[in-house]
Amino acid sequence: MSAGPGAERAGRRLSRGASGLRHLRWAREVLATLEAHVDNNPSLADADREALRGEARALAAGVQALSGAVKPYRDFLERTRVRYRGRVRVAEHLVRESDVDDVDDVDDAGGAAGTARARLEEALTELAEMEETQRRPLKAALSAEIDRLREAMARMDARLEERLSAAFVESLYPPLTDGASRVADDGDPDDDAAASPR
Repeated sequence: MSAGPGAERAGRRLSRGASGLRHLRWAREVLATLEAHVDNNPSLADADREALRGEARALAAGVQALSGAVKPYRDFLERTRVRYRGRVRVAEHLVRESDVDDVDDVDDAGGAAGTARARLEEALTELAEMEETQRRPLKAALSAEIDRLREAMARMDARLEERLSAAFVESLYPPLTDGASRVADDGDPDDDAAASPR
């Protein structure tokens, strides 16, 4: 039994488990290549070039929608969530310190440790509440945009494969790392996507 077009396409698809930011980078790479074909591929017929412009406009809208979901989620992770996690780490530190102090001060055994444990429990409760009320809706919105973009790209692939060729569609996609978790890039080490190709 031979592998069909879907199996072939799976090799250039980013893992669904990849982050929203990595999906955004992946889609922007595809969009840039699509636009480069429009501007730089002399073998395209005028009708094909116009069809590609339409695909690029549609993909750009999908990229913009994903970007609109990635930014608030990333801001949340990097600004709000870290503060709650920081409070938990401080509370854990205070518990460890109070355990050491209680060994040294048997007269106050349980006092400092009890207070520290109560702070830790409070910090963990606040973290759990924040995860439920703030993170969950942002993550759900991001996940929905990732799914919409992936579905739109799969439909685009099918249209372009029928209109042009599977090789053309293949040319749109950047190489991915092992596990297809991110775009392979031997460039800037500060780039989250920097990694060698598989």
